[in-house]
Amino acid sequence: MRGTVGAVLGGAVAVAATAVAGVLVAMPAGVHGAGAVLAELQGHTETTSRDDAARAPEGSVPFWTRSVGTGVTVVRPGDAYGEDDGSVRADMALAAGTTAPGSCTPLAHPGMPWDGGGSWPDLTGEPALLCDGWVTVVVDGHLYAWTGPAPQA
Repeated sequence: MRGTVGAVLGGAVAVAATAVAGVLVAMPAGVHGAGAVLAELQGHTETTSRDDAARAPEGSVPFWTRSVGTGVTVVRPGDAYGEDDGSVRADMALAAGTTAPGSCTPLAHPGMPWDGGGSWPDLTGEPALLCDGWVTVVVDGHLYAWTGPAPQA
């Protein structure tokens, strides 16, 4: 009896572990940590990833990044989030030597993305720019950008 219970319990644990591993493998790149996985599964966020910014859907990355961005992750509010106010956040690596357009304006208080930025580094103190409605911060050749209800310069 003891061996049967142990075998059944061991089998159940193996099935559960396989199911969890399957869910994690099915998550798009950019979904890191238990909280992000849960938000994705519950429909609070919708995360997509692309090899380059040119392949990202229109409006999901700053236009000026389309020819210079790679390893793109885009997060939008999911269906379960509630009212979608147009917020989106994106991050990507930039080609060496890339700078923001000259039309960008400095932001003294950039705020933060609608979802807190997920696994982003702490951007406090980093120079921020407002570029065509996108708050943009570049750290070591990596762009962190987000939109929201009317960012202000």
